[in-house]
Amino acid sequence: MKKTLRTSRYNHKDIENHWRDLWYTDNIYEAVDFSSKPKKYILAELPYPSGKSIHVGHAMRYTVPEIYSRYLRMQGYNVLFPMGWDAFGLPTEMYALKNNVTPQEATQKLAVDYKKAVMDIGYAIDWKREINTTDPGYYKWTQWLFLKFFENGLAEYKEMPVWYSPSCGILADEEVINNTAGEKVAERDASPVERKMFKQWVLKIPAYADKLLAGLEKIDFPEQIKNAQINWIGKRVGINITYNVKNSSEKVTVFTTRPDTNFGATFIVIAPEHPLVAKITTPENREKVHEYVRKAKNKSELERMGEGTKNKSGAFTGSYAINGLNGYAMPIYVSDYVLMTFGTGAVVGVPGHDARDFEFSQLFSIPVIRVVVGKDGDISPIERLDQVQEDVGTMVNSDFLNGLDIHTATEKIMDYLEQQGMGTRTTVFSIRDWVFSRQRYWGEPIPVIHKQDGRLEAVTTTADKVGVDRYLPVELPFSTDYTAEKDGTPPLGKLKDWVKTTDLQGMPAERETQTMPTWAGSSWYFIRYIDPRNSRAFADFDKMKYWLPVDRYFGGAEHTTVHLLYSRFWFRFFYDIGLVPCPEPYQWRMNGGLLLGPDGKKMSKRYGNVVEPGVLIENYGADATRLALAFIGPYTDTYPWNENTIVAMWRLVRTMYLLKDKVKTLTEEEKNTAAYKRANVSYNKLTKAVTSMIEVLKMNTAISEIMIFLNELKKYDYVDTHMWRGFIKVIAPFTPFVAEELWQTTNNYTMWEKNNSVHLQAWPTFDSKILEENELTIPVMINGKVRGQVNVVNTDTDVKVKEKVLADEKLVKYVTKDTILKFIYIQKKIASIQVKM
Repeated sequence: MKKTLRTSRYNHKDIENHWRDLWYTDNIYEAVDFSSKPKKYILAELPYPSGKSIHVGHAMRYTVPEIYSRYLRMQGYNVLFPMGWDAFGLPTEMYALKNNVTPQEATQKLAVDYKKAVMDIGYAIDWKREINTTDPGYYKWTQWLFLKFFENGLAEYKEMPVWYSPSCGILADEEVINNTAGEKVAERDASPVERKMFKQWVLKIPAYADKLLAGLEKIDFPEQIKNAQINWIGKRVGINITYNVKNSSEKVTVFTTRPDTNFGATFIVIAPEHPLVAKITTPENREKVHEYVRKAKNKSELERMGEGTKNKSGAFTGSYAINGLNGYAMPIYVSDYVLMTFGTGAVVGVPGHDARDFEFSQLFSIPVIRVVVGKDGDISPIERLDQVQEDVGTMVNSDFLNGLDIHTATEKIMDYLEQQGMGTRTTVFSIRDWVFSRQRYWGEPIPVIHKQDGRLEAVTTTADKVGVDRYLPVELPFSTDYTAEKDGTPPLGKLKDWVKTTDLQGMPAERETQTMPTWAGSSWYFIRYIDPRNSRAFADFDKMKYWLPVDRYFGGAEHTTVHLLYSRFWFRFFYDIGLVPCPEPYQWRMNGGLLLGPDGKKMSKRYGNVVEPGVLIENYGADATRLALAFIGPYTDTYPWNENTIVAMWRLVRTMYLLKDKVKTLTEEEKNTAAYKRANVSYNKLTKAVTSMIEVLKMNTAISEIMIFLNELKKYDYVDTHMWRGFIKVIAPFTPFVAEELWQTTNNYTMWEKNNSVHLQAWPTFDSKILEENELTIPVMINGKVRGQVNVVNTDTDVKVKEKVLADEKLVKYVTKDTILKFIYIQKKIASIQVKM
């Protein structure tokens, strides 16, 4: 049993090294399966170790949820706050190439370095649950889960567009850049690239679009996250309308959500990839259309969607479609803002009632017909963009729809089109099949083999006559060649001996040589934390039932429509086939902001503005680093790193430590003094304030309250032992090292015992009666009008009340420090302020 540390001066290195070793050796942050305590699963997105180490921008994302997890543990919860490493993918591969090591060596070293950095900060992690997505024991289950998609028809092998360079072969999106002329080229050698069709694995996430939308109604996500996923899924209910192509046997089918405006349709636009392009383009237009299609091929879908809202372009095919409602001949154009992967790959243009259609019509001098009149009653011709009528209104120039409101007209025209055999009601989604394969080396091998007859066969997990190589995991073979062949053959395809295998019938077959994407292992990692060493299942069902769903999930806004959506898809599918106990993986979500470099730019080695926590910990200590990361601003905001902040936080921690010399057990007589009573009010106020602020994750304002209380304590000759113990508990989630040192010293513990750690003690309570007797709410009048209220206590001065007014979120829109002309505080009555107008 080790002794506790005793030191008279504040030395952060001695204190932090001592307690860090004891905490992690005894695993004091252990999460206990099936504990009788209520559970809380607090999760932060696992880091991707692809650089030298974590920087303070990463650490900021983890510090606030970690403080919260410590608080919950002291509130009596059984807390799971785990950590692992998501290390497959292109960034690690590129790091390995740059540093002349293998991806395996890079991952092993980086994971060790990242873990040391995380442990140095003192995060309250149960390291027995540590995972690594590149561990065969982990990706065995990633492969097993993929096969569940395959068995249920949700994983498909089909042609999809990829970037291709004759000199480099297939390229990832990250490897394609724009040159100075704005042309797409390979980053590796600046060679021209184009979009080509290659066989890829996809997961059919559109099949779960409705369930993913419905699930959003049952979970506590911020509206901006919900809206982002709703828009990404892009559910649209409408109708497919089919038009005959003039002087041709061909037909063109368009999807629209506004069939009520179809009497005003004056053109049709089809995607460059649409099969009709080659069939209906007239000889005199072929050259222009061909050139337009060629250029469109070299744009990604995201670029095309973006340009569709900015710079319209297109080419006339020379053909026309006949509107079956009125016989109008509509010219057919090709434009890259129309995507073959959405709807039918064709849209009908109604320029009078859609701004994008109007802009396109002006580019090609296409007629504009008004068929809806708005509330203003304007029936004049539509000649300007601001005249385009997109809102509700009444139908005009629309035959049997005239006089109807647009909603009634929509139902009536859809009924009519279906009755006439001209249309079919349908629902479409913007969300696409998720491309789930990469022509890269560093990833999970896809556990499928290609039979001689072209059929696909899953690698089984049961013994059979073929041999042990059929067991999962299909391990990634060692290789030092990470480049694909120029014909698109992935790196694994070069390993001929590995590729050769046999099928279940013992016939020659070949392994799949593409690997899974970076998102594969991270789509289910939060489940594996629950049962990380299970070799017989991806996780025990009863353990999942105990821990899931995740109570609070912290991450980045950049993952809203990728990882966050993908993992919801995986989990909902698992629920449908009985693998997990609930339909949604996360009950609550918060996106963290960005911590920028001191220069205001995103932290990057390219800008030379990376701030490493290791340097800060060496100079100022982990406690000061943690305080700085939590204090610098609200978790959801973005702000630059400021070295002055950590200097101030180091002084704050030192003040905490040195105050121990004032601690004594006061007599009853000493407790009857006015000074003690003031201090006691301040202490109870602190405990109440910090408790409420941690609950809503306002760690920066909680630290402000701690600073205020410390300044109060410095005024007194002595600090009561009972009050001091409570204060140590309050600071424990924020400054765990100095809190442990002070706790052990104050309680005269000479030998370390796990259960005596401050981090396993109960959170302090506050006396509401004391606060009620000393705290009241007063109105705040600004320029003669009551604009809000603040809570004050008997001891508050004018300066203190002014600080409270300026800190109030509701009042700051009416008053700032610089606008105050006159401030009057009538004690316990009112605050009256005159401000500049």
